[in-house]
Formats: sequence, structure tokens, C-alpha cells
Amino acid sequence: MKKSWFEIKNKSDDVVDISIHDEIGAWGVTAAEFIAALNVNPTAKSINLSIHSPGGSMIDGFAMYNALKNHPAKVHGHVMGIAASMASVVLMASDTISMPENAFLMIHNPSGMAFGGSDDLRDMADLMDKFKASAMTIYQKKTGLSDEELSSMLDAETWLDGHEAMAKGFIDTVTDSVDVAAKAVGFDKHFKAMPINQDDGVDKINSIKDFERYLRDSGGFSRRVAAALSSRGKVVLQGDPEPPPTINISELLTVVSRFKVPESL
Repeated sequence: MKKSWFEIKNKSDDVVDISIHDEIGAWGVTAAEFIAALNVNPTAKSINLSIHSPGGSMIDGFAMYNALKNHPAKVHGHVMGIAASMASVVLMASDTISMPENAFLMIHNPSGMAFGGSDDLRDMADLMDKFKASAMTIYQKKTGLSDEELSSMLDAETWLDGHEAMAKGFIDTVTDSVDVAAKAVGFDKHFKAMPINQDDGVDKINSIKDFERYLRDSGGFSRRVAAALSSRGKVVLQGDPEPPPTINISELLTVVSRFKVPESL
């Protein structure tokens, strides 16, 4: 398996490195491929888990969390840039967690889409409440925070830097700043209150290819998703299969903002 955004490497029979640098679910890392790769080395004694993800599917995320918790290895989690939403839940499967001071961990309420009558909408609301309760149980095992405080943090969509995350008990160690941390402009449309670094590389975007590269490098999107969004933006703006020499960044970001991940946390 060779994906720069999701990779499991056996450093030795005892040590496994796992990188999740993508959305969780059908658009990125699915639980099926994650578990299949994890099961290649069922007797590993140590797992190094690297996360830079905006989250995604709740079902996939809970399955990944359970797979890590059920593995006999000690899991050492590290946040490379952001561990947001469902990615923060997966991170909680770690026995120890470190995070740069300029990275971010985010928790918020689950969201989903429902179609149909009032009963269908009520059923979806009940399901979201169950998902929230499950996430809170996982956070509480790590942090020891009260139900009231965790619920309020989820309601508010709470972003924590390294020091704040350690103070609340979500992580164990704060490390020095790293270059990849918190450069996630492409993720901000998924959330209400995301800290944004909008100046990083924007002035170097002069073509669709530049924009695609920007989504990958500063936005944290996978190659597949960045290419799909850029292609869609090209069609919407130009209706032309050939890349234009210049692009309107504001318009393209508006195009990207139309893409939402349903039933995600």
C-alpha cells in the first residue's frame, strides 16, 4: 500500500508506523483498508500513529478506534497538523499522545443529513445524539472531564492548540512547532470556527495545477480529492477542459466550499 496520505509501514516485527493524513471514510481512509493493513502485523508491540486529518465518517472512525484499542500493541499517537472531529476520536485510541504547540485538536457535535418526513428527521436527530454520547465516552476516558464540560465543548466546536489540549487532558506531551502544523485552509469550510492560515502560498497560485498543489500541501487534502475539487472548479469557472493561465482564487474557494462530507463528525 503506497499512499502518502495513508500508509502503514512495518519498521520491524515489533514496531509499526501508521500515517493518517486524509479524511476518514469513502473520500479518504476507509475503515476496511485501515483494518486490513493493521492486521498484517497482529503481533506488533508498538504502533506509532501520525494524524493530520479533518475527520469524516463516524462509522469508519469508530471502527478504526476499536481496531486500535483491540490491538495488543502500545499505541503512541502524534498530531502532525490537525486532529479534528472524528480524527480526534481515533487519536484517543492511543496510550500516549504528543502534539506540537502549533497544531490543533478539535471536537464538535456530529452532523448528518436526513430526507423524508418528520419521523425520519427525528430518527436522524436521535442517531446524532447516540453518536455524540459515544464520542463523549471516548473523550472522557482520556480526559476525565465531566459530561457537562465535554458537552459544552462539543456544542461550541472547540479548537485546542497543543498547550490547551494538554491542559484539558486530551494529550500527554507538547512538542516544538513543526512546519506542517495547522496549515489547513482547505479544511475550514467543514467547520464553524477553524483557525486559518490563509497567507501561506496563496500569492503563488496562478493556475489550476497550482491550486491543486495548494489544496494538498496547505489544505491537507489527499491527491485524489484535491484533483477532483480542482477539476470541478475548472468546469464551474471555465467550462473548458484546458487549464486557464490564471484563476480567481476567491471563486475557486467558493467552489470548494460546496463540497460537504455527510454524516461526519
